[in-house]
Amino acid sequence: MNSALDLVVVVWLGFCSVVVLGRPHDSGADLGARFVSENMEKDIESLEGPLNLLDPNLVSQPVFLQLMRELDGKFEKHEQWLLLNATLDVYLNIFSNILKENHPEEVKQGLSRLRGEVEDLKRRCYQDRLKMKIQDLADIKTNDAVVQRKAVNEFKEVYQRASQLGSILHQRAKKVTQS
Repeated sequence: MNSALDLVVVVWLGFCSVVVLGRPHDSGADLGARFVSENMEKDIESLEGPLNLLDPNLVSQPVFLQLMRELDGKFEKHEQWLLLNATLDVYLNIFSNILKENHPEEVKQGLSRLRGEVEDLKRRCYQDRLKMKIQDLADIKTNDAVVQRKAVNEFKEVYQRASQLGSILHQRAKKVTQS
């Protein structure tokens, strides 16, 4: 990618592909259902002491909780899906970084199980289909003359589709903020 604008275009096109090509799986499942298993609860509890998770300073400025509170009111389902997918990726990085540190084996085992749960959740519900499409877009050889001419030939259709979707999303967002 040549610039920040290229990145914005790639992310926007990826965002559009979720909506245009199909939203992530929405089975209509009860969002109030409990998905955190007892084993996960135990793993998290086992990390409380060694990682000092009960330190009052940790809850004063949360990392993800503000976003979690904003999801329903400010974002549509496909936007929530994108944000949660990115959040899960951040958790995978966090768990991996902690695992590189010198911690007791019980901490490493608990974190490994939690990381495995996140990986499983991503496989089941947050397939990296979107990431692969975004990467395909990022790999387009924008300095190739043939690719450039093909792209210009296709521009009208792409622009029309992006404008149409942008208009629909803007109208939906406007309705949500008015209600």
